[in-house]
Amino acid sequence: MNTKNWKLKDVLLIAISAVLFGVVYLGCTYIGGVLYGMLTPFGMASLGYEPFYGIYFMAGAFGIYVMRKPGTGLIAELLAAVLECLYGNYFGPIIILSGLVQGLGFELIIALKRYKKFDRLTMIQGAVICSVLTLIYNLFISGYSKIAVPVLAIMLVVRIISAIVFDGFITPMLADGLVKAGVLKGYAVAQGQDMDLED
Repeated sequence: MNTKNWKLKDVLLIAISAVLFGVVYLGCTYIGGVLYGMLTPFGMASLGYEPFYGIYFMAGAFGIYVMRKPGTGLIAELLAAVLECLYGNYFGPIIILSGLVQGLGFELIIALKRYKKFDRLTMIQGAVICSVLTLIYNLFISGYSKIAVPVLAIMLVVRIISAIVFDGFITPMLADGLVKAGVLKGYAVAQGQDMDLED
């Protein structure tokens, strides 16, 4: 199976998923803002967005899990971030850079496995890497370096749990469900399932 050549259907899938996830991301941002405000009186405002971080990784996780081609996770995440910005995210264009960092997590772990491993463990590893990378990014870009270390530790734990739930489990389940429904017929994820059944 040639995993390097892009086809029109690949571009369409990335575009459609980016549009959908961009809307979801925007909704999470506003919900996170409400939670941020609710936690402010308790000195825990920084935790407001953490439960949603796994959702922010889903475009990249979905793209690379379904298409299984180099760059698909990164491009899907980056495009979703661009669209979220255009939809009216109040953080502005900086989220495009965030999307780049978020997309790198899954690309890194799957590239290390030469784009041949897409099991649940690999997706969980990608979720953890995304969580760590984005927190490091936040330390330098988002001013998280001013947050107390114990609070940062809690933030990382919540972020990792969120990422594992949404990207290690929900995203593969969503994709596998779409395969069974025939929506993703012809994509690498469907061929991968066929090979698993043959084994």
